[in-house]
Amino acid sequence: MMVPLQNQFLNYWKKQSQSQRIVIISLLLAALILVPVLINWANTPSYSVAYSGLSENDAAQIVQKLDENRIPYRLRDSGTILVPSEQVYEVRLRMAREGLPKSGTVGYELFSGNTLGMTEFTQKVNYQRALEGELERTIGSLEAVEAVRVHVVRPERTLLSSEQSPTTASITIKERMGQALDAAQVRAITHLVASSVEGLQPENVVVVDSNGNLLAGGGNEAGSLSAQTDSQRAAEQAAAAEIRKQVQLMLDRTLGPNRAVVQAAVAMDWTQREIVSSTMEQQPTPVVRSSQKIVENYTTSGAVEGGVPGADSNLPTPLPPVTGENGAMTYSRTEETVNYEVSQVEAREVQSPGRISRISVSVMVDGLDAQSVETVKAAVAAAAGVDEARGDQVVVQSMPFDRTYYEQQAAEMAQAEQTNLYIQIGLAVAAVILLAALIFFFSRQMRQLRTATAQAWQPVMMPAGELAALQGQAAVPLGQIAAPEAAAGLPPMSAQRAALNQKTEDVMVELSSRFTPVNTAEDEQRAKVVSRLAEESPATVAEIIQLWLNEDNRNHG
Repeated sequence: MMVPLQNQFLNYWKKQSQSQRIVIISLLLAALILVPVLINWANTPSYSVAYSGLSENDAAQIVQKLDENRIPYRLRDSGTILVPSEQVYEVRLRMAREGLPKSGTVGYELFSGNTLGMTEFTQKVNYQRALEGELERTIGSLEAVEAVRVHVVRPERTLLSSEQSPTTASITIKERMGQALDAAQVRAITHLVASSVEGLQPENVVVVDSNGNLLAGGGNEAGSLSAQTDSQRAAEQAAAAEIRKQVQLMLDRTLGPNRAVVQAAVAMDWTQREIVSSTMEQQPTPVVRSSQKIVENYTTSGAVEGGVPGADSNLPTPLPPVTGENGAMTYSRTEETVNYEVSQVEAREVQSPGRISRISVSVMVDGLDAQSVETVKAAVAAAAGVDEARGDQVVVQSMPFDRTYYEQQAAEMAQAEQTNLYIQIGLAVAAVILLAALIFFFSRQMRQLRTATAQAWQPVMMPAGELAALQGQAAVPLGQIAAPEAAAGLPPMSAQRAALNQKTEDVMVELSSRFTPVNTAEDEQRAKVVSRLAEESPATVAEIIQLWLNEDNRNHG
């Protein structure tokens, strides 16, 4: 079977031109290069992080165990080991069975083994180690944290609560490159640790970064003041951003984009006040609050002793008596006091903190005249809610903007986009041309291959029906029919066709002796010839067998 294919390929190769042979060789070489690369890429496993932040000793021991178990791995740095994704958990379990890593973070898995014979002190120490390890794992899961160490101090309990020392904790954090923890995240870490340890308060947690900077120093008052300052600053920044957004939107719509730059600053008064005011009405309300009225009358008909009671009346020379006309005494007194209720109005007002105390807006515009600048200033003041009586300030300045950098960047971006467009168009055209060329080439090769195949499988004799008709017309041997000097009326055959017919006659002779036992070397040689012919020209053998069957049918008929 391989011999005909080889002959067909050789015939096909000989019919190709030099350029076609070069193209075929190039395609074969490309296939030979790309197929192994693609197979290698498809079979390359994806790697995931198995361990990170390891010490050099632990990393060396783990790498040695991976080499012994023939597990592929990669080293990102001295403390990070990557293994195939499907083997991450298997590697971790296998290393844990070996007790690795030894100096890494451990958690509650300390109590997974046998604790029989462990003293109470050892159990306390292991519990503290496990608690610190679990906290380190939790804090280390934060995006901005690269490494973390946690130390918790739990003093011994005393009989008197007043003598009990508080539980404290200290945290050392190494931040990732290019990232930093803000105040809110540090407070979250302190509250997280305080909520995880019994008896620990957030003010007793100290947080330090790897550079020695104090991120959280403890103290309830300091922590509350820091949180309050952060919230106040955030509120001021949010108010300034809102003003800046509104003013910038207005200027972009009126002057056009990129023709104005706005900056705003807002200061707020965070003092909480309570104001109590009391006012009196000018017109009194006709309501009597109190009233007093005294009337005294005293009259006598004769002379009587009179005077002021007391020591003056007992003096040796008494005062002359008070007498009226004809010696009669008369005394009269009238007193009247009336107090009205005064109306009073008392008002109590509580001013919440966070009121805006000052707004400052600065605007830079591109190339405006003085009149336009004043117009823009008035519009900005109205949009920002500026109150000059409160001390707010608006500054609008006009100056030409330097757009050289932006124009250069825009030109480079446009050129890059145009270049990318040309490249994409070129790639698309090249792909279409290559696809068309490949289709044309392969279609042409397929046509040539079909032609070559049709020529290679050309029948070596006439169809069985024609041969049977010829045998029915003239009972002559098959060799005479196939010979050029055969019966009249038959078309002349070429020398090649005559040779093929002669070969067919020989095969028929071989087939006619199919029931003859193979006894001699000549019979074996004939059988080999028939077998070889059946392999090389199965169509010829099939036509001969068909002819032979037709002859048998006629003989039996």
